[in-house]
Amino acid sequence: MPEGPETRRAADRLSNRIRDKELSRLRLPYPPISEFEGVLELACVKSVTSRGKALLIRFDNDLSLYCHSQLYGKWTVNKVSTEIRWNRSLRAEFIAEGYAVRLWSATDVEVIPTKDEESHPYIAKLGPDVLDETTSPDMIMSRLESPRFNGRSAASLMLDQSFVAGLGNDLRSEILHQAGVHPKTRPKDLDAERIHKWGSLTKSVSIRSYQSNGLTVSDELAGRRKDKGERRRSYRHSAFCRNGLDCHECGSTIERIRISGRRLDMCPSCQVM
Repeated sequence: MPEGPETRRAADRLSNRIRDKELSRLRLPYPPISEFEGVLELACVKSVTSRGKALLIRFDNDLSLYCHSQLYGKWTVNKVSTEIRWNRSLRAEFIAEGYAVRLWSATDVEVIPTKDEESHPYIAKLGPDVLDETTSPDMIMSRLESPRFNGRSAASLMLDQSFVAGLGNDLRSEILHQAGVHPKTRPKDLDAERIHKWGSLTKSVSIRSYQSNGLTVSDELAGRRKDKGERRRSYRHSAFCRNGLDCHECGSTIERIRISGRRLDMCPSCQVM
């Protein structure tokens, strides 16, 4: 499932191609939204953004297309002449200036009044978006220390979208590893220095992932790992998908555990209870 940084990058790609552009064609073949095709094809896209793992396309007629990609949804941007060869089901298509923006296979797709976005069942439950400028490290630290969240295990908390929206499996492993926090540790068990580090890295690692197309380590470290023959899935991270490889902090072997059926990669030496 795409996490917050991936969804925001998708929103950026879409925005570059359809925001404030004259649409030469708009199709909504997905039955739950097809009734809006006529009214939206006459409108202009005024913004494309994300909230957590959901993407919002806002039109100048005060309607928004909401989409949560979940496991199978995918946005693509191609030249109109590009032949698409797969069996995915088309949900939405925007054509502008020779480019096609398409949504495939998603099932959580709606058209809603823009003014009602914040009351949408998914959006209404979200905590502050980790990528928003208003979501500061201090705000995240405050939430870690709050009675609502400080008794939860780190592994559980980092996937709770009401805590901070936009985090997922890979960011959970990365942030906890770089902060030196054991997955079963609770915020209330940590001192102020460790809470500060956890909160700061939640913000900075997420921003790093967004800005660098998925890297959560420095370019220098990723380059050294790449030169050693590691594949991108491992060299771009400090822990996630590095199970069986060495921890770049201490040299111990990264281990994979499962918590509630979800994988989590960690260092047994850097992350102790």
